[in-house]
Amino acid sequence: MLTRRTFLTATAAAAGISALQPFSLSALSAAAPAATRRRPKNIGAFYFRAHLYTLVPRHVREDMEWLRDAGINTLVIGVQEQDLASARENIDRISAEAHRVGIKIWVIPSRWGNLIAGAGKVPCTFTGKNPDCWARRENGKPIMGGFGPYASIHHPYTFDRYTKMLRRVLDQWPVEGIIWDEPKAYNILDYSPAAKTAFGGTIPKDVRPHRQAFAKFFARLNAVIKKHSPGCYMSMFTYATLKQEEIEDLADQSDLNAFGCDGRPWALADKGADDSDRNAPAKKCLVDNSARFIETARRHGRDTFALIENHAMPATSNPIMDRRLPEVLAQDWDNLFCYYYPRSCDDPDASMAIIKKHISKL
Repeated sequence: MLTRRTFLTATAAAAGISALQPFSLSALSAAAPAATRRRPKNIGAFYFRAHLYTLVPRHVREDMEWLRDAGINTLVIGVQEQDLASARENIDRISAEAHRVGIKIWVIPSRWGNLIAGAGKVPCTFTGKNPDCWARRENGKPIMGGFGPYASIHHPYTFDRYTKMLRRVLDQWPVEGIIWDEPKAYNILDYSPAAKTAFGGTIPKDVRPHRQAFAKFFARLNAVIKKHSPGCYMSMFTYATLKQEEIEDLADQSDLNAFGCDGRPWALADKGADDSDRNAPAKKCLVDNSARFIETARRHGRDTFALIENHAMPATSNPIMDRRLPEVLAQDWDNLFCYYYPRSCDDPDASMAIIKKHISKL
């Protein structure tokens, strides 16, 4: 019988694979040779929604030991606003188990105001309850994102709600870093009354002033966090496919320690599966897109940041990830993250074995 512990143990060998792996050992061993690498200061794993409801303590212990053995030093938890109350004890336990093996805790504020990503794919509660804070189109209708109306970055309630929740996160748990995950509303034209006031009575028709205001909103939040917890490490990452002018504006954000992107751990030419549509080739790939993010981050005085998107992985993409991951790891990253046992993978044990094999060599 193949138990959960057997699954985890099966990934421990450097070239380890699960008993359910869909491709051969020869495919794993044919990976590209490791390049010379500078070890990132933070090597992390996104540990998403493990705290949601059911939580088995021994599973958490096993997970933390697996991560420690892989060389992971940072655990990232996605926190929705409702988690501040309903998941408190579960996050306490996860934090304690992480600290037991020497792993620090970071947090991703998730879906707050529908302005950022994180986990899971749900509407923001405070935005749904407070239509006065919605961003508006010129005709007065709310600007809708994929999961509900965007909060206006100009409305005082939005900033106030963010700051209160951030302080609570920092007070409740031993958080050493916060990540702004894939900002969603950086290119909208907000015609709300609050936006009109912020822009001095006239709403700009060009998107760039709106995008710059979006970056300043997060810079203000960064300042609040730094005042509350001076050592808190602040990061933002975006889609690897963003235009250069968008990257420049988002990276130009005070009190931001690191900036970067997320993408599949291969090249466009490999035609590995997209994370949103596995029947289509991936559009955002770290091998192709990382260089300009690294250069931009350095020029703005930021550390570099990458998230390896190893979620929604069909079995056919595992050999591609195995072959290309050394190239991704060899890039100039100060912060390098992946997902731990993420959603929608055909063979998660085989995928995680590949991740562990390469990351443990850093």
